[in-house]
Formats: sequence, structure tokens, C-alpha cells
Amino acid sequence: MYQLLDRPFGRCRDEADDRSADLPKDRVPRDTRFVLHMEQNRSFFPQEGRLLLSVIAALFLATSILPVLHGYWLVPVFSLGAMAALVWALETHQKSSPYFEQLELKDGEIRYLDSGGRMFALPSYWVRFEAEASTPANLRLLLRNRDRRFEVGRSLSLEEKRAVAPLIASALAGARGQ
Repeated sequence: MYQLLDRPFGRCRDEADDRSADLPKDRVPRDTRFVLHMEQNRSFFPQEGRLLLSVIAALFLATSILPVLHGYWLVPVFSLGAMAALVWALETHQKSSPYFEQLELKDGEIRYLDSGGRMFALPSYWVRFEAEASTPANLRLLLRNRDRRFEVGRSLSLEEKRAVAPLIASALAGARGQ
């Protein structure tokens, strides 16, 4: 999932929310921000899924009755442990915050921040954007500098990466004045 929090360079604005609508067109400020927020798409675990998980746990327990009668006590312990680990993993995943990335262009600088703590700020003039497709199902969005390269949009699906790539490229070209 991605959100364009501000408009990229060269994109039309609505007259209602344009603060610079009263300025002549040649005096519209060029420091318009471009903020792209990308977030991992997460689904929640519905009540029907919890009910189904309870039914599966009951079936695991029911199938372990016969081995218990033969003296194999570890079978129900393993079944209950496996179900408890699954429920714990699902609950932990649901409570954790989703992975996000934010890309911002402003005042001739490109800034990147993600939820893992990676952060960089570089002059946008020296940064190149490339959409690298090694296969039709694999697309990587790269920001390259002279000696470094960063992959952005890792939390997006293939279709979302295809939609975001021209937005980033045009915003970066607009920041460079091309």
C-alpha cells in the first residue's frame, strides 16, 4: 500500500487547496515537497479464522487420544504445543506494527526512512532512479548515488511498484530541474 502525501513536481493542483494560486504561474515556488509513504499490506485475523483454529486444535486433541491409550504421552503434548505456538505467532504478528518506508524530496534533497531504522539524506541532483527488472515478476526500485545504492519500495507488491516507479522518476527529474 502506498500513499502520495504531497504532489510531485509538475502535477496539477486543485485550486481549492492551492496556497500559491494567487501567485503568477512563473512565481510558483519550486520547493514543493514530494512525500511517498509505503507500507506493508497487512490483513487481520477475523473471528471466523479464530473459530476455525479452535476446531483444528480440537481435532488435533481428538486424534491424539488413541496414541495416549497406547502409552505415547508426548503426542498430545506435541499437538497442544504446536497449536499454542501457532496461536502465539498469529497474535504477535497482528500486534506488531507493519513495515513502512517513506521517501521525501524537498529543497534539493532526497530523504529516506524505514521502520527498521535505515535512514539517508542525499542531494537529489546526484541521485539516479532505476527500475531494475531481472525477470517479469521481479522489479526492484533503486536509488543510486556515486558509491551507494538503496532499494526502496520493498514493502510493495509488483503492481504497486510498477505504479510508483514513474512517480518517483518524475519527482526526481523535477527536483533536478529536468
